[in-house]
Amino acid sequence: MKLIFETCEPRPEVLKGELKDDIFAARLMDVVLGTAEDVYGKAGAFFENTYPTQGLRDLAAEVFGRLTGKRPANNSVIRLETSFGGGKTHNLIALYHIAKGRATSQMVRGLLPAELLPATPIPNIVGIVGSDLETSEGFQHADTGVVTWTIQGEIAHQLGGKKSYELVRKSDEEKGAAAVQTFERLIGDTPTLIMLDEMGRYLRAAKAVATANQRSDLAEQTVATLISLLDFAAGKPHVVVVLTLADSSDAFGKETDDLRKELEESKRVSNRRERVLIPTNETEISAIVTHRLFKRIDRKAAEATATAYHAYYTKLRDQEANLPDRAVRAEYAQEIVTDYPFHPELLTTLNRKTATIPSFQKTRGALRLLARTVRGLWDKQPADALLIHPYHLDLAADEIVNEFTSRLDRPAFRQVVEADIVSPKAGTQAHAQELDADRRVQGKPAYATRAATTVFLHSLTQGIATGVDPGDLALAVIQPGDEPTILTKAVQDLEARAWFLEWDGHRYRFKTEPSLNKLVTDEAAQIGRVKAKEELDARIRQVWKKGTLDPKYFPSEADEVDNDAGDPKLAVIHYDAATSTATQDVPPELVQKIFDHSGTMEGYRTYKNNVLFLVADKDQVEHMVEVAQRYLAIHRIVGDADRMAELSKEQRDKLKGMQDAAELLVRVAITRAYRYLYYPSADVPKRAGGLAREMIPPQDQGEVVKDQSQVVLRLLKPLGKILTGDDAPKAASWLKAKAWPVGKDIVTTEDLRREFGKRLGLPILLDPNQLKRTIKDGISQKQWVYYDAEEGAAYGPNSPTPLVKISEDVELYTVDEAKRKGLKIKGEEVAAETCPVCRNPAALCTCGAGCPTCGQDPCVCARPTLVHAEGAPAQVFQKIADLCADQKVGVLSRLVIRLDGSGKTGAAEARSLGLAIPQLGKGQFVVEQGYTAEFGPSEYLRVDFKGSWDRYKRLKGVTDAFGQEATKVVVTSVLKAEFSDGLTVDGPQFQTIRDVFVALEMGKLSVEATWTPGQGGSGR
Repeated sequence: MKLIFETCEPRPEVLKGELKDDIFAARLMDVVLGTAEDVYGKAGAFFENTYPTQGLRDLAAEVFGRLTGKRPANNSVIRLETSFGGGKTHNLIALYHIAKGRATSQMVRGLLPAELLPATPIPNIVGIVGSDLETSEGFQHADTGVVTWTIQGEIAHQLGGKKSYELVRKSDEEKGAAAVQTFERLIGDTPTLIMLDEMGRYLRAAKAVATANQRSDLAEQTVATLISLLDFAAGKPHVVVVLTLADSSDAFGKETDDLRKELEESKRVSNRRERVLIPTNETEISAIVTHRLFKRIDRKAAEATATAYHAYYTKLRDQEANLPDRAVRAEYAQEIVTDYPFHPELLTTLNRKTATIPSFQKTRGALRLLARTVRGLWDKQPADALLIHPYHLDLAADEIVNEFTSRLDRPAFRQVVEADIVSPKAGTQAHAQELDADRRVQGKPAYATRAATTVFLHSLTQGIATGVDPGDLALAVIQPGDEPTILTKAVQDLEARAWFLEWDGHRYRFKTEPSLNKLVTDEAAQIGRVKAKEELDARIRQVWKKGTLDPKYFPSEADEVDNDAGDPKLAVIHYDAATSTATQDVPPELVQKIFDHSGTMEGYRTYKNNVLFLVADKDQVEHMVEVAQRYLAIHRIVGDADRMAELSKEQRDKLKGMQDAAELLVRVAITRAYRYLYYPSADVPKRAGGLAREMIPPQDQGEVVKDQSQVVLRLLKPLGKILTGDDAPKAASWLKAKAWPVGKDIVTTEDLRREFGKRLGLPILLDPNQLKRTIKDGISQKQWVYYDAEEGAAYGPNSPTPLVKISEDVELYTVDEAKRKGLKIKGEEVAAETCPVCRNPAALCTCGAGCPTCGQDPCVCARPTLVHAEGAPAQVFQKIADLCADQKVGVLSRLVIRLDGSGKTGAAEARSLGLAIPQLGKGQFVVEQGYTAEFGPSEYLRVDFKGSWDRYKRLKGVTDAFGQEATKVVVTSVLKAEFSDGLTVDGPQFQTIRDVFVALEMGKLSVEATWTPGQGGSGR
């Protein structure tokens, strides 16, 4: 589908801006006197720019059929009836040029049959415009010195100058009526065309002029003269009188109606035949406008555009979008073709609504307005100009605004434009522009401004017709590719913010009286910033309440945030103390200071991994303050009984609803402002000072019903930064590697808990039961021995499960240290196994029969069944092999391989794992994977998977694709491989597994290798 700039060519004078205001106001007298602009005064230019309407074709045939004698039965009296600007004067000028013999058959092709074109000029041509006649001083004719006072005087002078005037001088000077005989003397049987325009205006002025005998006035006598003239014409075969009468609603409607009644009455008496014509039919407006404004229009492009629009409207209706029924009818598609390049809703609104305002002047007003619009569009060439919609009326252009305000006697609507649609002040935006600012950045159409401009056009009329319903509004605004839901939201937002926009439940309309929004805005201007910020500070304390996290509100010094391993601290930084921006890659100075230090002496903070920071977005702070001011303003108005009494019940009810909404909006504004979360991390660049930053996604902003602390936790969970009760327990080997103090053989369970608060690489421990579960796992896995000093008992793998406590009185010993200390372990007082042959303890058997339990000689029963290693692939698998060699284990039954990654590297490692599995040889493979990918502020993917390799293959295609698109990825993958036939440590399959992970350049791996007691064999 092409833009209109490719398919249409405006006339040069339109593009050059040479169409001055007076060009659109055709004046018959200027043409008669030879002083008109060329577009009217030159026959060639006039007919080139004239669309032959049905009314003009009928008029020309009627007039010249009678004047030429070719159609003697044609009417002698023709009345043209329509409102100002409806084409009456334009039609009279066409008659004048043809009667004068200036029009060639080529010029009037399609307008007048060739046989009716006069062979020679019509001898007598009279053109009188009521607004040009002077009733009090008379009409001065400089060429003859004659002063004419009446219609008959002017007709006589135009027919024969001073000589003809002498025939009517007496009745003219006395301002009396002329009789039929008067016109008989003046005209006789000579072919004559008399055109009378704007008689209503003349009659109003003539009422104030008395006749010479003081018994009547000039208006009464003029009506009598006109009746005589029409009666005369009715009896002459070659005389035609064309009289224009304005609409009753026009400025001189009363005088016109009175004249119409008089003429109708006289017609009944004289049996005079007349024909009434309408110069321009409503269906011809588009043809007139496009013909006058455009030199070329590609009609094939018009059809293609109509097809695309019709298909789009049909699609939306199928999706139950709010569009009027006519939008999907074939007739409407044809309207698009006919009106092209204008959207039908633009021409329909101008013609049926705006044109009802008398001062708009119908077709003339539409031409003037659309000429300026076309020129502006061709200057700017916007990318959305598939058609010229109502919203393309550029209200930023002062000349366009003047068309709708000053020219239409609607000056109060200028404030509507400037406040709610387009601001004329540099650096200041109207409400619609403010709402569209973010959409513009995202490449979205300016839906609010589009809708506001359209509603404005529908609001200029008064009465029940003013305004536009949502379906018609959507039809006028959207075009193929637009999103109606966003338009609906934009209109609703505009209605909530605009000062003059009203929604009555059926229609949107702009009113010139300020709305409640304006009342509230004025009141908000009186609310001080200090008062607003006090309100915000109190509300912030309500948004983040103590629970899993311990909020610390507005700390300014390090000692205001406790340095301990208790509940994790959430430091909410005051928006005036520090803020952040989207491009800021380091924490604010205050945040870094609190994170690094503690206490009044500002020593170093020990428990850095136990504090989080919420920081406001610098760009949102001002909006947050304004929302608070608005809330306080509404609260103040509602609380003022006297002011509420001045409002209508409808306004009072609406204001109370606004109060409830404003209270909610304060909370929304706060959560949207506090969008930056800083959390401890060991994986950030040095300049970040140990703090990573996440932006709270839009889907979590404004969730004011829920505790906002939960929003923070939901953000941290997929990052692996918190350990909650519903997480899978951490392996004991992981705890031993990550949290056990280096070089220590003994550590209390409370010390282990504190380590979670110290080490930036660990998750924040939210549920101590997780630590208890891991401690239990470590006992069974022989990672340590559990010793309860209060009980005086130690627990090992063969002991009954202890009730694990986190306490300074409970210690964990390494197995070697427990043996060295000689700890008595519950459940291990069982007699040692003996050899059935030599009766020696199994471990000391010397007869070669082997241990009766494991079958090995020497016995391997006391050996561990699992080894663990972490590091780069080559290092990890070598360490596993070394550990197995030390334990004299040659065959493994199981491998558990874990990868933790984030960002592009994490996504790449997840893809590599999928490539590795098919290359690992014979075995049963199960994949467990937690995958989180974010695509921006409002889109994300979260997957928790556990299943076989066959099922994982299907998921892998999805996660691989999303991983390449995502802006942020966090992945935890665990591959569990079972080898029913055993995996020989020094065999080819083990070597292949090692080589695959090395070749794929995997990052840090955590590998657990398991064998079955008694079946590990030496394999060597």
